[in-house]
Amino acid sequence: MEMADLDTPNTELHPVTLPFGATIFQTRRGQGISHDAAFVVEILRSELQNTPLRVLELGSGNGIISIMLAHYFPSWHILGIEIQPHLATLAQENAVAAGVSASFVQGDLRHWNQSPAWDVIFANPPYYPRQEGRISPVEERAISRHEICCTMVDVLDAAQRNLHPETGTAYLLYPASRLTELQKAGKKIDLHTVAEFILGPKQKEKVLVKLMRKTRC
Repeated sequence: MEMADLDTPNTELHPVTLPFGATIFQTRRGQGISHDAAFVVEILRSELQNTPLRVLELGSGNGIISIMLAHYFPSWHILGIEIQPHLATLAQENAVAAGVSASFVQGDLRHWNQSPAWDVIFANPPYYPRQEGRISPVEERAISRHEICCTMVDVLDAAQRNLHPETGTAYLLYPASRLTELQKAGKKIDLHTVAEFILGPKQKEKVLVKLMRKTRC
């Protein structure tokens, strides 16, 4: 497969084979695919069913999570938004290569508000505040790891704003060290933690948090 010119300095691509045999691509100098993606897919597969749902991913990167979910749940309508234009293009091309119907667009989650509302929203967002740790000199990697283009509050606000008011459920993946911060920020906008799914050894755990409005808890 030949990928389109992505018009960015970090577009050398590396193939990734998915569990169902399809091959997609990631940028070599960007944020590499980790166990986090497989973990999110595993939990959502255990939580949800292959019934028609509108599903939104906030910050899709190269599209791997949405693409895998689109394979396992072909009845879902899946849209991923990604702030970095070259990654939104790459994700769309990856979806075509994988033979799934997920769609990807360039957009800023801080201003995203599309009707009708979404049944499920999920995100594997930047984990670290700008002031924490060393920020990568590679822009793509820096934006993926640190809260340069969006904060935890921005992600929560985007989820709350776009979720279906009666049926909406959000799943957000963060380091376990930020769980209390996430819960407090969520309550302020009526998104309450109803379940937690833990990944990794105790020193570096991550937690996928399931959030709903209080009327649904």
